[in-house]
Amino acid sequence: MFLNTRGKSHDLFYETLQRRCELTSVEKSWFKTFQKGFEGECLYDEIFEDVGHDDVLVYRDLYLKLGKSVTQYDALVINDDGIIVNEIKNYIGEYKVEGGDWFRNGQRISEEPLAQLNRAVGKLIGLRNSVNGNFGISGKLIFVSDDFYLQTDDNSLWGKIVVRMNLRRYLREFRGGKISNKSQFIVRLLSENIVENPYIDNNVDEERLRKGIYCGQCGSFNLIKSRFHLVCSSCGSKEVNETHLLRAMSDYQFLFYGKPMTRTAFMNFIGYSLTSRVVYRILLKHCYVNKKGNQTAYIFKYQNFEDAMGKPELFIKYKDHLKG
Repeated sequence: MFLNTRGKSHDLFYETLQRRCELTSVEKSWFKTFQKGFEGECLYDEIFEDVGHDDVLVYRDLYLKLGKSVTQYDALVINDDGIIVNEIKNYIGEYKVEGGDWFRNGQRISEEPLAQLNRAVGKLIGLRNSVNGNFGISGKLIFVSDDFYLQTDDNSLWGKIVVRMNLRRYLREFRGGKISNKSQFIVRLLSENIVENPYIDNNVDEERLRKGIYCGQCGSFNLIKSRFHLVCSSCGSKEVNETHLLRAMSDYQFLFYGKPMTRTAFMNFIGYSLTSRVVYRILLKHCYVNKKGNQTAYIFKYQNFEDAMGKPELFIKYKDHLKG
């Protein structure tokens, strides 16, 4: 059973940023890296979903405060036997391991995957020992691409690796596992240490950003106001005011993560494209209100725009009409 959804925070940050400004070469490189990693993690989830995960409890994309540092986990598979860390890699191409060092095309890679896995496992061992827990902790490196090739002089390494052709067989091994109070104890222990992703960049220079709202179909900021819709002058798509504001609120939370969204700040962000009265009504509908003294901040209720639009309780009287 999946216990949570897989986050896409880094991807959405850069996706949002590139809609409103030109990415630097460094930002483009990071964006590509995060996209590739997220695609690999989603592939792992799809295969696990197909194989079935009724006999385990699975945390995905989890950040745990363990000791003085925060550790990110791609997947934690839990049953009464303990916790299995799955460190997911979407590596493509030919890799070689010599003397414990990893190389791609003859060049040593900066982050050694097995060391990452061992650190992640070690942090959980420390957590278990701190409560005198009686359960196992182990880990596997999961290489999800069928275009990944590895040569190594250390045959013991294969016992710590699962490649794509063996992934289904590996995940089937969790069938028949037991989930009882012991598993629930492990889940509670982990949940007590879950924190928000501390690595999201929230220091965007506002001067870089294009203000306003944009077409959800083609991304154009050239919109024409009608009574209940904004019509894109580039592709002809029509979206209601509420859809546009939901997208803008989602953008704001990723670009200014952790910073309060006041009505004035949000109106400036959307370039005063809609009236304050309309904006205030939608903020109240889709945000939690946090009042501190004379300042009122609005906290978006949803993980992102897609999450908001997928809520069954969401009712918008007028409909969107996207072209193409």
